Amino acid sequence: MIYPWTHSQWHGLIQRASDDRLPHALIFSGLDGLGKYSTAKHFAHFLLCETPDNEQACNQCRSCIQFNAGTHPDYTSIEPEEPGKQIKVDQIRTLIDGFSLAQHYSKHRIAIISPADAMNLSSANSLLKSLEEPPAKTLIILVTSNLAVLPATIKSRCQHIHFTPPSHDMALSWLNSKHPELASHSNTLLAMANGAPLNAFSQANSEQVELRELIFTHFCAIGLGQQSPLSIENRQLKQGIATPIQWIYSWVSDLIKMKLQQLQSIVNSDKADQLQILAKKVELDGLFAYLDQLIDALRLRHAPLNSQMVMDELMLEWQQASTKTN
Repeated sequence: MIYPWTHSQWHGLIQRASDDRLPHALIFSGLDGLGKYSTAKHFAHFLLCETPDNEQACNQCRSCIQFNAGTHPDYTSIEPEEPGKQIKVDQIRTLIDGFSLAQHYSKHRIAIISPADAMNLSSANSLLKSLEEPPAKTLIILVTSNLAVLPATIKSRCQHIHFTPPSHDMALSWLNSKHPELASHSNTLLAMANGAPLNAFSQANSEQVELRELIFTHFCAIGLGQQSPLSIENRQLKQGIATPIQWIYSWVSDLIKMKLQQLQSIVNSDKADQLQILAKKVELDGLFAYLDQLIDALRLRHAPLNSQMVMDELMLEWQQASTKTN
C-alpha cells in the first residue's frame, strides 16, 4: 500500500525505473511506522509485474499471481527468524547464492532486507561483496529505522531514500478516517509514535498507552529528584525495551528543542507542560550526552539483553544528567 505521505518517494522510484536509473541497492530510512517496508514491497511488485499500468502492478499476470502468493522465484524477503532477533549470516549467504542463479523470467531480481539494522557484523560483511560487485538487474532494498547502526561501508554503496512523518493534520486525518474509534485519543497516539501514523495505530491498545504514562511519570519524577532511578519494574517491560527507549529518546529530544526555543517542532505536545518544568532544570550539554546514551541503547535493541538491567542503567544515567542544574 502507498500511503498519502509516501507519494513523493513512490513517484521518485517510478521515475527512476522509467528512466532506467535504478541503482543496485537502496536504503529506505526513517522512523518506524511510516510505511517503508510496504513501499519497498509495493515497488518490488511493480518491477516484477509483466504488464504494469498507471504506476501499479496489474495483479493479473503470471508474475503478479506468484508474487501475491509469496512464491515468486525472483523475489526474496529477508527478516529475522524470530521477532527482535538478529538476521543471521547464513540467511545472507543463502540470498547471495541465489544471486548467482539465472533469473527465471523477470527483468529484475529483487531482495528486501528488513530491518537491515538487525544484521550483525558478520551478516553485513557477507552482504558487502554483493554491494561491491552487484549482479546485473539485481536490486537490494535495505529497510531501516536506525540508519546510524548500519556500517559506513554498507551505507556508502547504496542510494538513500528518506521517509519523514506527515504533517500532524495529515496524520490525524488519516488515523481518524481509517479508525474513527481512536478519535478521542489520536493526538496521544501520534505523540507516542513520534508522528508515525502506522505506529500510532499499532500502539492503540490500552496497555501501551498505560505503559507510556507510567514510564513518563517515572521519567519526570527521577528528573526532578523525587524518585529513585530504580523504580521501573521488569514486569512493566514485558513487551521489550525498544519502544520505551524510543519514547524516552523522544522526550529528551523535545527537552532539547525547548532549551533551543524550537517549540514549533515539539513532538510530545500532550506532555509539553511537564517537559517544560524539566527543561528549566536540566543543562543542554547533559541532554545531548544522555541522547547519545539512548542512541547506543537503541543500537543494541536486537541483542539479547536483560531489559531490567538496561532500563536501570538508563534511569541512573538520566538521574545523573538531570542533577546538573543551570
